[in-house]
Amino acid sequence: MELRHLRYFLAVADELSFRGAAEKLHVAQPSLSSQIRLLEEEMEVRLLERDTHRVTLTPAGRSFLESCRRTLRAVDDDTRTAQSIARGEAGRISIGFVASLGLGLLPGILREYSRQFPKIELEINEMDSTQQIKALQEHRLDLGLIGLGLSSDEMSDLRMATVVEEKLYAAVPQDHPLAKAARRSSRPLPLARLANESFFFGARSSAPVFNPWLVVLCHEAGFQPHIRQEAGQPITVLNYVAAGLGVTILPAQFCRLQMVGVTFIPLAAPVPSYRYSAAWSANNRHPAVPHLVQVAQEAARKLARSDTATDNKRTATKQTGRR
Repeated sequence: MELRHLRYFLAVADELSFRGAAEKLHVAQPSLSSQIRLLEEEMEVRLLERDTHRVTLTPAGRSFLESCRRTLRAVDDDTRTAQSIARGEAGRISIGFVASLGLGLLPGILREYSRQFPKIELEINEMDSTQQIKALQEHRLDLGLIGLGLSSDEMSDLRMATVVEEKLYAAVPQDHPLAKAARRSSRPLPLARLANESFFFGARSSAPVFNPWLVVLCHEAGFQPHIRQEAGQPITVLNYVAAGLGVTILPAQFCRLQMVGVTFIPLAAPVPSYRYSAAWSANNRHPAVPHLVQVAQEAARKLARSDTATDNKRTATKQTGRR
């Protein structure tokens, strides 16, 4: 028994006419009659009563008709679901993200992705970049949203797409001379101006890529940073800065916190931007991955436009206050 046999029987039962069913199915009437006879022979049940004037269902045929409808509806539903999954519009996808993305970009990505693809079930995992790389290689994650400074040979088997590049900012106590100068001028700060400062970095375990990259940047600026402590999450580090214990360097994401007691100052070129990227295994053919990457990039552009508008408004307010 094949699905076409069920569809043929359903058409005849609906039309109660072999001729009408044949026209509906676009098949020859003799062929349709032959297929119905084969179905009845295989089932060893007479489903239809035929005479020269009409076709009627037998009691067994009426019962089988309802089963046919349920079966074909289920097949059609399952087919549509499979097609949706193949197009990346349904199913399940596991995502990793670094904590700093939760300060603005991640909510925008998840909100827009869920709006566009409501039938996708999201499994969301907070991990540092190193943990995500390992999980991607072990196929425990479909997509990682990671932060990149130093490149690594460990990522050679991954595919990457840039989501956003963010400026680096120095975070200094609000009563620091550099903070006072920043309030008078909007010029970026050369990294070398921090050579004599005490640095607080997040715990190495939570920033295994970011911290070494910052040290490299300091070396390129001509000094060895005095790292007073590597401990805690970035929020904890910013509290140390607010207490006047030292300074730190963070991507622009953290400026959205507007921490009391902390002034954020953009670092001047040639300090590079910090790159947030989408990463996935080269062997992962999950059809939802390209959609999620595209949504992440668009969410980043939207957030950047919003941040630019906010910065312009602050600059205008600052200039008005000076007059």
